[in-house]
Amino acid sequence: MADKIGYSVDAGVAVLSIRNPPGNALSQAVRESLMDALDSAEEDEAVRQILLIGEGQTFPAGADLNEFDKGIGEPTLRDLCERVEYCEKPVVAALHGTVYGAGFELALSAHYRLAAKGTRLSLPDVRLGLPPSAGGSQRLPRLIGAKHALGLLLEGKIWTSEMPEARPLIDGNADGDLRQAGLRFCAVLGDKDQGPRRLSDETRGFMDMQGFVAAVAAAREDLPTGLGEAPARIVELVEAAALLPFEAGLAMEEDAFETCLSAETARGLRHSFVSEWRAARFELKGTHVAKKVSCIAVLGGGPLALQIALVALNSGLTVHWGTRDQKRAGEGADQIRQIFDQNVANGALSRKAADGHMRRLKTGESEDMVSGADLIVHAAPGQGNVPAPAEMVRVVAMPGRVDEVGLRFAPPVFHARMAEVVQGPDGTATQVAMAQSLVQRLGKVPVQVRSQGDSLVGRLSIALHRAVDGLVDKGADPYAIDDALRDWGWPIMPFQNRDLIGLAQPSKADRGDGGVNWSAILLKEGRKGQAAGMGFYRWVDGKAETDPQLASLLEAKRPSKTWKPDDLVAAVTGAVVNEGLRALDSGMAQRASDLDVVSVLGMQFPAWRGGIMKAVSLRGLLATQSALRAVDHPDQAFWTPIDLWSELIKNGKSFDQL
Repeated sequence: MADKIGYSVDAGVAVLSIRNPPGNALSQAVRESLMDALDSAEEDEAVRQILLIGEGQTFPAGADLNEFDKGIGEPTLRDLCERVEYCEKPVVAALHGTVYGAGFELALSAHYRLAAKGTRLSLPDVRLGLPPSAGGSQRLPRLIGAKHALGLLLEGKIWTSEMPEARPLIDGNADGDLRQAGLRFCAVLGDKDQGPRRLSDETRGFMDMQGFVAAVAAAREDLPTGLGEAPARIVELVEAAALLPFEAGLAMEEDAFETCLSAETARGLRHSFVSEWRAARFELKGTHVAKKVSCIAVLGGGPLALQIALVALNSGLTVHWGTRDQKRAGEGADQIRQIFDQNVANGALSRKAADGHMRRLKTGESEDMVSGADLIVHAAPGQGNVPAPAEMVRVVAMPGRVDEVGLRFAPPVFHARMAEVVQGPDGTATQVAMAQSLVQRLGKVPVQVRSQGDSLVGRLSIALHRAVDGLVDKGADPYAIDDALRDWGWPIMPFQNRDLIGLAQPSKADRGDGGVNWSAILLKEGRKGQAAGMGFYRWVDGKAETDPQLASLLEAKRPSKTWKPDDLVAAVTGAVVNEGLRALDSGMAQRASDLDVVSVLGMQFPAWRGGIMKAVSLRGLLATQSALRAVDHPDQAFWTPIDLWSELIKNGKSFDQL
């Protein structure tokens, strides 16, 4: 018990402190120790109340995801939550930090909840393709009704303990020392002779049954996609909370969890989640110091600078926006103000928050904006000679060469959840760590890259287009390629996207021996893309339509061949993975899972497949290697699987080990 759970008795209160850093995950060892501690507290005649608290930065912030693949040991989370709920002495959960998933379910099983200021509450299991596993779908609707419960369960919303919606969940707010606040709360319970109060007996959430039924019906009509069976099962579980006895609802939840846990969707989503967590753990050689970023100087007057400034302000940073053209600076500030005003008008932002953001924006000459900043972001050419202290980190966010450190945001910067941190040949660990700190402060996933400016998204995208053009060389129909990838779950549709961008956009892809850039061929025929109404597709009223004339145009250049959709998908994904392996081999990418993050957050790859490396691992390395070899294209330097394929296959390994 002593390793994972601290146990002490203070004024009749058994304080059970969970110590499993960094997130106090409710692993099997923690659950077992906590069950033992509860038994001891319940048997101790000197104990009147029990206080659950997390040591360090948070109350338990989730489960141990490794168990989902290796097998969940006993006692399960459901066992633990039932033990807490049916404890004969009052159990108080003292919450702080990020009370997510399993931690939130544990808190709901307690009889009372006390929260420190800023405590965050969430049930994000659905993002892993799972419903709750320990009664969350049954306790929550009983307390807060269907509408808010479904918001938490289906959307993975994050509530703070101060939000009006969270008030029914919280019985007391803690100021100052949380342990002492918990002890005082327990003392009040004792003075009032208040015993256990179980959410299994709660009915407040059912007071408006008409609204409850309407919320369930609305959720059923608008289920989130890409998350497998979990959303539909969650709606059924919330509905069941109002129709079935508590124990029957728990049994139904357990069945739904086990069904979803074994599904391919959940495996892929778990891998995507863990891959993002790993990506943020950079491997930096040498000593480095990265202070917290609170103020950045954004230099440049173009669209990229505006987007970075806007994201930074929304993230709570102070922004010094410097330009050579002061007229442009004024226009940019007006644009940002208009965006905030629009957000206020549609309810996405409060007036107070918008005004606060604008107060943190300062514009002026580039040279003047450097003063007081923690870091400089170069977002346009011609700003590199702006004087700055020698120790100040400069980050190049625009395309081009990177000597020290750069950022490559997945477009659009407003909404993208990822940014590549590019370490150039002269970049230091401190510079990279500062850029990483900025990306995390912007609320994005950082991915470590070593190059002279090239990004992993760019490299894999070039490989994608080289691959699809190579398949057209071998007789494949561009429409069949687009349809095969979309139907498989990857909506990137490379040929349709080329039309949207415009076929006149220069392509960096070297098609290699015997390869053809089919965009260039179509351009010579006057087919320039969507703007011209004709590219690979015909465009009518902004919508893409297949063009029968395309087939005859292509057949004049090469004979056509019918490909099976599965073979097209295998060849394309295999070629992109082959390029990813080259990036790993050269040291440009650090982990195969980083390439998964890049493909999901930067290339529209379905998260439920886990990322492109994981998807090929699940398909089978041997099968995909064979699909690559079957292409038989003269551009063998591109299509031939690198030696690592055979090495992994020989040793029975997958890309998970890279």
